[in-house]
Amino acid sequence: MRILFLMNDEGSPPGVLLEETQALGHRPSVLVPYKNISHDPELPGAVPTSPDGFDGLVVLGGAMSILDEADHPFIDPTRHLMRAFDTAQKPVLGVCFGAQLLADAHGGRVKSLGHTEWGFLPQTWLPAAKEDVLLAESPPGLPLMQWHGDTFDLPSEAVPLSTRLDCPGQAFRIGEINWGLQFHLELDQPTLLNWAKLHADELKEEPAPHIAQMEKDIAIYHHAQADFAHMVMRRWLDVCADAKRGR
Repeated sequence: MRILFLMNDEGSPPGVLLEETQALGHRPSVLVPYKNISHDPELPGAVPTSPDGFDGLVVLGGAMSILDEADHPFIDPTRHLMRAFDTAQKPVLGVCFGAQLLADAHGGRVKSLGHTEWGFLPQTWLPAAKEDVLLAESPPGLPLMQWHGDTFDLPSEAVPLSTRLDCPGQAFRIGEINWGLQFHLELDQPTLLNWAKLHADELKEEPAPHIAQMEKDIAIYHHAQADFAHMVMRRWLDVCADAKRGR
């Protein structure tokens, strides 16, 4: 299968999700539309206009906000592409900004959270997650990495799958083939350490303490997060394969 990854920030690569895709023998096509960069020699860097030739779409995180759409011309083509994948019965996985964009593409509303969620924060899986193809048997209270300042109201047809007290919109499904995950399950260790530095820069603080804390957090939390990410991506790729057989 050929899986399209849209990177919306070069500091937010597909990481573990790409690793699992390649390990299972599938072909990833990675594009960076906000900079018009392609890591696939067969494709330009812009958002494709059609899902033709792809079996699934992963839309990753980014520092931009849908609330500033006028400054980011790639947002609307991505929105249209997400809907086109759904119409073609091809699965979509949105991560952080990608989850917000998925909600927006199906009639939800993105809004400011009013604060920044940062760090490995525990999930509260909702009853529907127990029967969800991707999230069934997820570890209770699993801490997963967060970094975002926006959230969303869900579309009317969405099924909420996870929540947190300070940010209820954590995971959802639309229909049977579209998932949005607010948390960053894709992160590998080098990216996490880079994020610690970037977060310190954002706060205008010395990076060393932030990096030291992230090293401790990685030792405590990252193994479980990576196992979870591999499981979720493996299951999502199974959904892609089932959808391909059914078309």
